Amino acid sequence: MGINPTDFEWLLEPGEQFVTPEVVMVCSCQGIGGMTRTFHDLYRNHLIRSPYRNKKRPVLINNWEATYFDFDTEKLLAIAKEASALGIEMLVMDDGWFGKRSDDNSSLGDWVVNEEKLKGGLKHLVDEVNKLGMDFGIWFEPEMVSPDSDLYRAHPDWCIHVEGRVPGLARNQLVLDLTNPEVVETVYGMIKKILSEANIRYVKWDMNRPLSDLGSNYLAPERQGEISHRYVLAVYGMLDRLTTDFPHILVEGCSGGGARFDPGILYYCPQIWCSDDTDAIERLIIQRGTAMVYPLSTIGAHVSDCPNHTVGRTTPFETRGFVALAGTFGYELDVTRIPKEDREMIPEQIRTYHKYNDLIREGDYYRIADYCDNRLYDAWMVVSKDRREALVTYIQVMQRPNYKSRRIRLKGLDENTVYRNEQTGETFTGSALMYAGINIAGLHGDFKGKLMHFIAV
Repeated sequence: MGINPTDFEWLLEPGEQFVTPEVVMVCSCQGIGGMTRTFHDLYRNHLIRSPYRNKKRPVLINNWEATYFDFDTEKLLAIAKEASALGIEMLVMDDGWFGKRSDDNSSLGDWVVNEEKLKGGLKHLVDEVNKLGMDFGIWFEPEMVSPDSDLYRAHPDWCIHVEGRVPGLARNQLVLDLTNPEVVETVYGMIKKILSEANIRYVKWDMNRPLSDLGSNYLAPERQGEISHRYVLAVYGMLDRLTTDFPHILVEGCSGGGARFDPGILYYCPQIWCSDDTDAIERLIIQRGTAMVYPLSTIGAHVSDCPNHTVGRTTPFETRGFVALAGTFGYELDVTRIPKEDREMIPEQIRTYHKYNDLIREGDYYRIADYCDNRLYDAWMVVSKDRREALVTYIQVMQRPNYKSRRIRLKGLDENTVYRNEQTGETFTGSALMYAGINIAGLHGDFKGKLMHFIAV
């Protein structure tokens, strides 16, 4: 277990050792839920080593869905000024700040600031953002190279490819051959230089395509079957250097297509952007599946624009906030252009995040209902370890005619403890909440949500 045997071979010389990946298995007498909570505790307490493991993550705003590649210093500062006034704590500059990149056809591998976009340079931009009381983060895709790049033109043999065949492109890019130490040194040197130039507190490390055309000019013919395994070890090595050289930086793994979400990567990246599909209703399914194994503190979740850029669906801003709370929480939109009534909700959403994040990050996670099964509603809850506090999230995806309420049964509470619903003031015993349940009423229409906070009295 732990290595896919397809195309895998390893030449083990006499006296050498090969260390296989560790395998994590769980035995649960409490079904999938018990398995989930065991995985969460294991990863939080024994795998994640980041200084951010037990800390609130900064509430960030990422400019990707706000601007895509069309931005400059002035636009980013306009977003930062409005975001700062609303209580957002970090600006993250996404793809498009380097080389001559104005779309996804060029410049991966050329990690040099484009000062036509960022007039005055990176440090000037970061300093101006810092003056607003915000931290600054930056996007990289260190493992990839564009055919239209100075790096590729200088070293066309540095990408993974099969000699004599034209390699396939995905998102107009190729994968660098990280089994070659010279490639690693060159790329990491460029990244380290950028991170040393300014007060950068966050790195979004992207991987937008899987490995294909497995062949290496660096490895000997008899070692071609070692590419995939050596590649992953090299990624871990680069991340180890980054987190050692810059221990103050929060590193978020990101994978739109490379499926870079595995337990091993959590050792370096305490959170992962699990999908560019940011639609709140889609995210119910995405985050439910991810949280089956991974703690909520590792799941990047943002409030994004509507109509949603992926599916075109419009959901209430409040509901988008409820869904994003089940993760690291942030924003993926142009805060200067959203409707006034949505913008005015942001300070309250941020207060809600700060109020409940310790519980969400550290508590036990229970599924109440799954939209992917019933196609009507979704519900989950997080319970503190001492079972004296619980936060319940309910999302009504589709309303039904003549349904005025829905009864859900909570989980994980202490049967003999009396709990007060902070929103209504009502009190219930834990046994009543778990076995008789509680009515969810007052939600009319599709895509509506509700939070319920229960405290022991």
